[in-house]
Amino acid sequence: MKEENLIELIHKRLTNALTFDEREILNILLKDKVNQRLAQQIEATWEKSFDYRNDFSPNVELGLSRLKSRMKEEEINFPKIVTLQKNKFWLRISAAAAIIMIGCLFTFNQLRSSLDWQKITVSDTAKDLILDDGSKISINEESELKYPLEFSFEERRVKLKGEAFFDIAKNPTKPFIIEAGNLRIRVLGTSFNVRNYGNEDLAEITVRSGKVEVTDITGGFTQILEANDQLIFDKKRMKVHDFSKDDNLNALAWWSGELSFKSVQMSKVKLAIERTYNIELEFTNSNILNCPYTISNHVKSDGLENFLDVLETALAFEEIKKLNNRKYQLIGGRCNY
Repeated sequence: MKEENLIELIHKRLTNALTFDEREILNILLKDKVNQRLAQQIEATWEKSFDYRNDFSPNVELGLSRLKSRMKEEEINFPKIVTLQKNKFWLRISAAAAIIMIGCLFTFNQLRSSLDWQKITVSDTAKDLILDDGSKISINEESELKYPLEFSFEERRVKLKGEAFFDIAKNPTKPFIIEAGNLRIRVLGTSFNVRNYGNEDLAEITVRSGKVEVTDITGGFTQILEANDQLIFDKKRMKVHDFSKDDNLNALAWWSGELSFKSVQMSKVKLAIERTYNIELEFTNSNILNCPYTISNHVKSDGLENFLDVLETALAFEEIKKLNNRKYQLIGGRCNY
């Protein structure tokens, strides 16, 4: 496939215009390292364009004119009968096409970034937000969300650092896109949770209703998630760590206020509790982490202390000691098989 076609596919991916067949073709092409580098360069330029001042207007016509002149000189100076030189000529044509495409992307981004972007930073208390399209977002602690006051004609795009629950208003003609690190989540109307904190190695997407498309912009994968699906992405290894069902939707407990476990391994219960209450649990008896555990708890009304009291009785801990504001030590204990 010609480089021009590859560039066009990369452009379509950046603007979320890829068809299913085109996405399959692009994923195959991006297995090649040379193609990966080209994609990374174009995507880096795309992202960088957001950092330019809004009052800057590139002279695209002048740039195109200069490129055409250079391309014409190349065509005259390079002998067509020599295969190596001809290849070099087409490589330069491809590079020129890439520059033209990037110029178009830059102009498109300038128009889009002319809209005012707002930023919400949440420190210690979750915050709710309703966007102009009616979409509802709950932003968890230690998270940041950027969004435009008014969405563009083509799409609804926001940027997330941390964790948030999204309940997206349906609009089949204007997809909703969340940028979360290297991940892009594309939806038309659904509710789901995105967790991607900068200091954590794993990113997590859990769907409550509807359907979402999750894409790694480096070309690693594209995955469709439906209700109760949970995808965990390893940001260090740049690959899917786990893809499974979360029937109880415990990953949403910070938002929903409900935790429910039925014969779930304590290591998973521990992780859910730590995330929900923003604490750390230390077990002196590591064997407890393999115990199956069953419980239902209302996070807001029952509270953490009540949950720990129930846990202490159920697993016969000798003591649960509070070490500081966020850390608890669970001493001893045994499984009740």
